[in-house]
Amino acid sequence: MSNFGDSPRQAVVREYIDALASHDSGAVKFAPGARRIENGITTGFSGPGLAKGLDNAFYYHAILDIRDIEFTESGDTVRATFLIDAGVRRKRIVTVAVEETFLVPDGTIHLIMAKLRLRFRRTPR
Repeated sequence: MSNFGDSPRQAVVREYIDALASHDSGAVKFAPGARRIENGITTGFSGPGLAKGLDNAFYYHAILDIRDIEFTESGDTVRATFLIDAGVRRKRIVTVAVEETFLVPDGTIHLIMAKLRLRFRRTPR
């Protein structure tokens, strides 16, 4: 779902972020040869493969909430930072800080470079 203030490229990226939680890639615009690289490892090899993963991959079903989304844009590149709360049975177990850089030259996502980091809370002793 696009926000009023999103640029056209940011709207394409927001559809992808929304699909992470909804498990519905229908609105996501991937180029046929799109790739995704996460922490240096290729995790997606084609647009159809990335869409299938958004729809079916078990690890996306652990997502409880996506929040604090921020965009910056330069040319064909959109950088998105956000937090993912993940867990089971509606109980948050972990928060993941996500930084993804998207190449969106023609209204479709061609490349996603992702960096994920677990965020730990300090517990009182």
